Amino acid sequence: MESVILGSPILLCLYGLALLLCIFDLVRRASGYLFPVLSALLFAGATVYAILLGAGYEELGLVTLVFLALNIGDFVRTGGKK
Repeated sequence: MESVILGSPILLCLYGLALLLCIFDLVRRASGYLFPVLSALLFAGATVYAILLGAGYEELGLVTLVFLALNIGDFVRTGGKK
């Protein structure tokens, strides 16, 4: 079985950019909600595009778990405050 996400450079760039924005906000705490919201929108758009390309639930679930773990880790570390 071939991976749709790893086989598409556009999806790799979109997920990578969403991940970089999320990590940038974790490290720098640059803005209140701009980078997390932009990161979430990029992630959601990339996920919809991956579904349209025929990505399986397993690979979508794995990418989603990584993204959510980063965001939940930041939420727990800050105590829910931005």
